[in-house]
Formats: sequence, structure tokens, C-alpha cells
Amino acid sequence: MQYDKDRFQVWKLSHPFIFFWVLFPAAIFNELILGQRQPKVTLIDKKSDKPWIERCYIPCPHCETLNDARLWAKWNAFGNWFGFVCPSCHQVIPCLWNIFSLAVLAITYPLWYFPARFFRRRWLEKEKERLANALGHPLIQAKSINWLFRGIFLWGGFMWLILGVIPQIWNVLNGKEWDLVMMFVNLPIWLVAGLAWGLCMRFFMNRKGKGR
Repeated sequence: MQYDKDRFQVWKLSHPFIFFWVLFPAAIFNELILGQRQPKVTLIDKKSDKPWIERCYIPCPHCETLNDARLWAKWNAFGNWFGFVCPSCHQVIPCLWNIFSLAVLAITYPLWYFPARFFRRRWLEKEKERLANALGHPLIQAKSINWLFRGIFLWGGFMWLILGVIPQIWNVLNGKEWDLVMMFVNLPIWLVAGLAWGLCMRFFMNRKGKGR
């Protein structure tokens, strides 16, 4: 599939952000548990003056439709274990895999192969319904996203829960004592990290194109 490189910036494996996703170890949780995936190709409209999040498109290699990437925003960003489903032809748009996710999948192959084959068709039907519902409503706007709230309370709070609270619960279950000092020392650290993440995302996602 050929792309108009005068109009679009092409994000694929050679792009630093995509390369980072493939090599970042923490992406295991996003891909295998949450079902957050990164398409093999994302197109950024360079000639639009809209914010970055509103000028991203995911091309379908089967029917060549340019799908608005916001179709897979908010809750639709989760549950895409098999890839993204094109709302036009209902074929699966190929996505990348993090190398650490691939290693886990290779090791656990006997555990997931047959359940995945069994549930894939049901998952596909559910994705068609979810996309039809998304197409029936206005897509998310950049100005409506509170990135600071998402960064501090969702990202920072979630990371504190995963890396600060759950390990303490695991220790208690194994006969050890709560380390409350360490748990609550980690809280402001993750909240500050979440603030930094939110500020970066607000800057990046609201960055407008040249509009020429």
C-alpha cells in the first residue's frame, strides 16, 4: 500500500516512538493484559492544522481505508489482543508486538493457543459492534481530554497500585509484614511521574499541524 508522503508522515517500525514501543519491557502488561496494541502503520496528516490526536489515521491494508485513529481511543483502546478491526471491511489490521510480549507468548503457547482460536470469532463480532457504536457518536476532541487528571490519578495512581501496593500484598500473603513506609514513600514519586507524563501528553497530543 502506497502513501502520499507529501501529505502524511508515516509512522512504522523505523520511527523512534514505534521502536521504543517494541523494546519497552512494560508494554507486556499493556499488550497481553489490557489489549493495547500499536498498528504497524500510522499516518499523520502534515497538512492539517488540527491537534495531533485529530490528524492521525490507521490505514487498512485490505481495503485501503484511512481510519480515524480516534476510533480506538478511550475504552476502545483496550481489548485489541488480535489487532484492530477495520470498520469498513471488518478485516484485522496488523499490529506490532513488543519483543518481550512475544517471548511470553512463545513460552506460554500451549496455554493460550486453543482458547485464542475458540474466542477469536466471538471477539471479532464484539469488535464490530464496538466500532459501530463508536462511529455512531462524535469522536473524542483534543480539547476535551484532561491530560493532567489522566496523568496524576490514572497513570500515576495505577503505577503506584501495580508497583507499590500489590507487591506489599504479595509479601503479606507470603508471611511477611507490610512495609507501609516504602508503600507511601512511593505514592508521591508516582504522582509526580504521572504529572510529568500528563504534561508531555498534553503537549504532544495538542500539537497542531502546519495546515499548509
